[in-house]
Amino acid sequence: MSALLLMRRDLTIPIADAPLPHDIVLCPFSRQLGYESRELLKRLYPEGLGDGGISFEGFWRWLTTEPGYDPKVMFVAMQGDAVVGFCHCWTGAYIKNLAVAPEVRRRGLAAALVTRALQEFAQRGASAVDLETEVDNEAAQALYTKLGFTAVHHDAT
Repeated sequence: MSALLLMRRDLTIPIADAPLPHDIVLCPFSRQLGYESRELLKRLYPEGLGDGGISFEGFWRWLTTEPGYDPKVMFVAMQGDAVVGFCHCWTGAYIKNLAVAPEVRRRGLAAALVTRALQEFAQRGASAVDLETEVDNEAAQALYTKLGFTAVHHDAT
C-alpha cells in the first residue's frame, strides 16, 4: 500500500461552481448504479479496491449498512447509458473515492463531481471536507488544490 496524503477543504471559503460537461448528467444513486459504479472502480483499480474481492451482494450489504452511508452523498455521472464518473462520500464529510472513466477525462467531470460533494456538505452544515490521495498522485493533488483543498497529514505507511 502506498503512502497517503490527507487533504482538507474548508467550507467557510466560497465554493466556485464547476459545471458538468454538456453531455453528462448526474443521476440519483441506486442499486443498479451502485453495481455500475463499482464496475468503473474495478476497471480503474485492477489491483483491487481493498475489499478482498467480495461479490457485489457483499459490497452492497456492506455499503448500505455503513453508518456513514447516504445515497444523497453518492454522485454518479452518466453519459448516455454508461456510468463515466463516481464520487463516493460518507456523511461525515469525507470523500472516499473519486473515479472518472479515461474516455471522459480532462473535461471537468472530476471537478464537477467534487464540487457537488462540497456543495452538499456545505448545505448540511459541515465546516470542512476531507479526502485521502496517494502521495505520488500529483494529478489528483493538483485537482484538489485547485478546488481549495490543502494538505493536512502525510501517512508514511
